Formats: sequence, structure tokens, C-alpha cells
Amino acid sequence: MHLKLSWTKFTLLNAVFIMTFNFSLFEFVYEKIDQNTMLFSVFFGIYFFLVLSVLSLVYFPYISKILSIFLLSTCAICSYFVSNYGVLIDDHMIQNVVETDNREFFSYFNFSFALYILTFVIFPSLLVIFTKIDYQKYFFKKSVLFLTSLVFCFALIALSSKTLLPFLRSHNIVRMYNLPFYPIYSSIEFTKKKLAGKKELTIISDDASLKDTNTTKLMILVIGETARASNYSLGAYKINDTNFYTKNEPNLVYFSDVSSCGTATARSLPCMFSRHKRVNFEDGLYEENVLDILQKVGVQSIWFGNNSGGCKGNCDRIKHRLILKDYDESLLELVKQELENINSNKIIVVHLQGSHGPTYYKRYPNTFKKFMPTCDTNELNTCSHEQIINTYDNTLLYTDFIIKSLIDMLKQNPTKEASLLYLSDHGESLGENGIYLHGMPYLIAPKEQKHIPMIFWNKDSKLSQDLQSKKDYKLSQDNLFSSLLGYFGVNSKEYEANYDIFSKNLKENP
Repeated sequence: MHLKLSWTKFTLLNAVFIMTFNFSLFEFVYEKIDQNTMLFSVFFGIYFFLVLSVLSLVYFPYISKILSIFLLSTCAICSYFVSNYGVLIDDHMIQNVVETDNREFFSYFNFSFALYILTFVIFPSLLVIFTKIDYQKYFFKKSVLFLTSLVFCFALIALSSKTLLPFLRSHNIVRMYNLPFYPIYSSIEFTKKKLAGKKELTIISDDASLKDTNTTKLMILVIGETARASNYSLGAYKINDTNFYTKNEPNLVYFSDVSSCGTATARSLPCMFSRHKRVNFEDGLYEENVLDILQKVGVQSIWFGNNSGGCKGNCDRIKHRLILKDYDESLLELVKQELENINSNKIIVVHLQGSHGPTYYKRYPNTFKKFMPTCDTNELNTCSHEQIINTYDNTLLYTDFIIKSLIDMLKQNPTKEASLLYLSDHGESLGENGIYLHGMPYLIAPKEQKHIPMIFWNKDSKLSQDLQSKKDYKLSQDNLFSSLLGYFGVNSKEYEANYDIFSKNLKENP
């Protein structure tokens, strides 16, 4: 049995569907215009007629149904994540989705999501498939609908241009809430970057050399995942003791004001190892990083990772092993084996899965379920804020245990100059202002997604004491590149002493 609709009604219903699933867009606009009902109504009308004009333009015979299913399904799926997690889907988020593995991908699936897909994706798609569209007088109806929509749209714009246009200019982020069109645009931009072709590797720091070839230095660099500084009890956090294992560790320094390069691993990880600063770092950059420089001057560089996103190209030219285990403890044995043979300078990068959400409860063994009650589901909006916080804090506690275990390994190692440096890739939102997870555009991302913890430990108490005086400096992942060069004593034109945390010339970030 087929439902019969005229092309005009079919197009109108499609526009209504898209409007319905743009609730987050309208909520955002309504709040930003100080709940001005008149101005909001004008914006609502403009948006409706814009959507209608676009659909009337692209819905041609024979492809109307295909386009309809694609647009409506994309709109509904994106709306689920925007509404439930407060994320915005730009090209960086598309990159995160493409580069994720099955374990992370399926962590977002639950009964509610399956029911949502069935109700708002599959069922509407079946309705479209079994709808018979009447294309009588198609070109006449198309022209009338398209031109009428544009006339009403521009009329409303003209009536409100003095107030609405300045609003849109000052809140240009509003375009990111535009479903399904902005996610489609972002996908195209991401695809263009991917199809641009692989560039030739840019070689940097050909002049690099070691200042001292007689001293052996060792560092374990731990890259955390989704850890935010606001929940670190080494700082000012009082709700849960998330640093129970390291809080009494001698020679440990906690840096309180450190910012990430991005709000997602896909950007932060390549950026922090790059010579470029956050403000001028470009995605798709293909050049040597600080680990390549260290390797060239004789510092053995090794990467062990248990992160589903891989190493984002940072470990491609050095010794590495990437695993996918349930818990980060699996990395400890790999590090232990590597520490058995220290006959030259060495840096071991340990990349954790850390606190990756939304399935925080799966990131730690039951023995680390210390803070109760917890949120043992990926449907964060069904849990209380207390449950989410406790579950997330358990992941931080488990990471703290991993850090303490690595410090203990270094204590037992005969290498005199041995250090551990820990910093997270980015932070996390836990429901503040209705926002969950991470990946928001940097300029508008909440502080929770950008303020990250950084810890340093060293066998030499004097070095740690020197760093204590800098623990409240305004720093960022921009400091990592020169700090690693400085720690191992590498001469290079790329080295900047004012970004080296171990240098007496260190300055706060601008």
C-alpha cells in the first residue's frame, strides 16, 4: 500500500521534519537573543523558508526520495548527539568519527539509541520509500515554491536586518547547529583534505645535536585521555581524592594552569608534538615532530599506546606498539620490559585510554570503583550529576595508579636521571550547561574541555624544587616540544628556551 503525496506536500513535510530536529538550534538562538519572542519568531520563519527553498531546489524527480532519506536520516542522527551530548559536528568531529575503532564506536550504542534510530531514522525512511510522489506540473510547482520561499525569507530579513544581522555576525557559531547542512558541509571539507594527497615529509632541525653525550637520561612521557584539571585533587578539587596514589610522592610537581591545543585527540596529539604553536598549527601538517628530532640525535624513542585513536602519525617513524586492551595496566608490562635495557638516552611515550567517555565505567577494574554511586551506562543523561562525577573520578584514580606504578618502576631503575611527565590530551564536559564529552570548537569550548592536568616527577629533588616555583605558570601543550629538547639537552634552531619548563628562561604563555 502506497501513500500518495504531491511533490509540494512531500517537500513541505520534509522541511517540517528538519525544523523539528533542529531543536538545539532554536534553543541556542532563543537564549542568545535574551528570549525576545518577536525576534525569535522572525528567525524561525527565515530558517523555515531557507530550508524550504533549498529542498525545493534540489528535490528533482527520481532523486527526491534518495535525497530525502539522506537528509532526514542525517538530521535525526546528528540531532541525537547534539541534543544528548551537547557536541557540535564540525570537520574535526568528523575526523574523530572516521578515525575511531569499533570498541569506541559501539560504546555509544544502547537501547535508547536503537529505539531512536528505529523511530526517527528507519521508520521515516520506510515512509519515504513507500510514498508515491505526484510530479504533475512539477516545474511550475517547483518554481512557485522556490520563489515564494525566497520572497518570504528576504522579506523577513529586510524587516529585521538591523537587529538580526548583527546578532548573526556576533554569534556566527549558530551555523554549526544547522542540521543536517553543517555536518554535510563539514564532511565535504574533511573529504577534501583527505583527497588532497599525501605530502612529502618536511624535514626539520637538521642542525640538531646533543650537548652532553656522556650522561644517560630517561623519561616516561604519559599522554592521558580526556582528563580535566578541575577534577584533580592535586589541585583544588575536594569532592573525591582522585590523586590518592601520587599525592604524597616526593619530588612530584603538579602544574595548575595548563591548556590543551585542541578539544579532541585528533588535533591535540599531533599539535603537542609539533614545533608549531596552537594558534598557527594546521591540520594535515606532514613534517617531523619532536620525537623524530630526539631519535635523530640518538635518543631512543618508543611509543606504547592503548588508545583507540592510535598515535595520529606521531609514532610512524619510531619504534611503537599499539594495543587495544580493556585497561591501561596492560601497558605496564611493555614499559617494564623496555626499562630492562637502558644503555643510552631514552624516551618512552605511554598513551592511555584514560577517561574516554561516554562509557567511563568501563575504563577501570572493579577494584577501582571507589567513589559511589556510579553511572554504569553510556546514557549519561539518565544519570545524576553526582553519579557521572563519581564514575569519571574513578577513571582519574585509576590513571593516578598507573602513574604511580610507572614512577615506582623509575625508582627501581639504575638510571640516575630519570623522570616522568604526564599531561592529558584535552579535557571533558560532564553535563555542565547541558554539554557532555568534548570536541567543541576551541573558541567556544568550555574551560573544562581545555584546562588539563600536568604532572612532573624526577629522581633529582633539586630539579623538582626548581619546577615548584613555576607550578602556577600559565602553560600549555605548546611547551612540550622545547621542554623535551631541553630535558635531553638538544641543540637546535627550533628550540625555544622561553617554552622549556626546565629552562631558567621559561616564560608564561601569552
